[in-house]
Amino acid sequence: MTEKKKLFVLCVALFCFMAVSAQQRMSVSSPDGKLRFSLKVTSESVSYDIDYRKQPLITNSLLGFSFDSGEFGRNLKAGKVQRKKIDETYKLIVGKTSSVRSRCNEMTVPMQEPSDSGRLINLVVRAFDDGIAFRYEFPEQKAWDSYVMYDERTQFNLQGNPMALLMYLPGYVNTHEGVYSHVRYDKVARKRLIEMPATFEFDNGVAVAITEAAIRDYAGMYLMKEKGGLTGKLSPKLGQEKIKVEIDNFPHRTPWRVISVADRVGGLLETNILTSLNEPCRIEDTSWIKPCRTTFTWWNGNVVPDSTFSPGNNFDTNKYYIDFAARNGLDAHGIYGYAETPWYYDDNFNFGWAGPNADVTKPIPCLNMPRIVEYARSKGVGIHLWVHWRPLYDKLEEAFALYEEWGVRGLMVDFMDRNDQEMIRIQEEILECAARHRLFIQFHGSSKPSG
Repeated sequence: MTEKKKLFVLCVALFCFMAVSAQQRMSVSSPDGKLRFSLKVTSESVSYDIDYRKQPLITNSLLGFSFDSGEFGRNLKAGKVQRKKIDETYKLIVGKTSSVRSRCNEMTVPMQEPSDSGRLINLVVRAFDDGIAFRYEFPEQKAWDSYVMYDERTQFNLQGNPMALLMYLPGYVNTHEGVYSHVRYDKVARKRLIEMPATFEFDNGVAVAITEAAIRDYAGMYLMKEKGGLTGKLSPKLGQEKIKVEIDNFPHRTPWRVISVADRVGGLLETNILTSLNEPCRIEDTSWIKPCRTTFTWWNGNVVPDSTFSPGNNFDTNKYYIDFAARNGLDAHGIYGYAETPWYYDDNFNFGWAGPNADVTKPIPCLNMPRIVEYARSKGVGIHLWVHWRPLYDKLEEAFALYEEWGVRGLMVDFMDRNDQEMIRIQEEILECAARHRLFIQFHGSSKPSG
């Protein structure tokens, strides 16, 4: 070998060594060792892979942000990795099982820009036997204590060509309802919003569901197929064309990005990973929180067969349904309204759009709510009210105090039709206020449950 060839080989080897040494790799596996999350940090990008039983499920999927203070995802260095094992048991108030064993391995990777004042974000990854979850934590730091975020670049680059079960949505404002499509992954439409969870079944039966958990003070996420795979798309606030998440102070944590995995599609239904990724319930006394079966007369338009009394949303009609519920062992009777008129005063005859003067504390004249609630109580039946979220939110504390005084059991809160950061905050306010007044809440027209 000539001296020139030796020098060339040496240079190539040195270049390859430098390229490899510039990469930082770390991984975390599930307690049973079957599921693994691998992270790669280079000068150009941060990406991850997920494999199950040595089968690649998601590969070379990019992570990063776009902030008002600049991009975050290049020229990062991973700090000292922290690891811990989690093995705890907790009770479920309602859900699939009475108790849950939450068992996983956690890896926290600090990712920081090179300068002394460089921004720092911790990537926290948890590997369960039935799924992988990761999120970002923004710790307190001197040079950075708030942000405006214009994009969270989280990719899910699925391998192979699994069957997809998913629902396309017309836009960020939607009812979260629709017809599901069952197609091969290569036939999934590009540039269309996809609701979470989205489910994918590989040819060997392994199934994956992509969703999120613990959405608090953040925008909800959808999926969209783009070059390189599926990309997370955060919901912009009403009136904004592009996403703009605003966080005023640190510490702060994003929702968990969740990839549930099972050997069969049905196994995805059995996981409790979403509740395991949430904080413990803050309600001290939960004895009043119970599932219930209720009438919902919107389906049949308050039509009572063979009635001898005046139709409409009045005492006699509701008495009929309360008696029906008592005879048939139903827990509650739902009161929503009649035709296109709610049970409360509303100056707009359209359920989906509450009028500017709608008032959820003022029943319509023909409806004596305390009398109805008292009669239902005498029959062992609870009362379940329907309300549009907007006029409820206008008088939240006043309305819930009144409903508690009446003896109402709970509410269906409807037509949120959004899951941007503002609506996520509103829904949490509604839940906190309802808990203070011991009212159960059923959200309708809202985004997916996140645990």
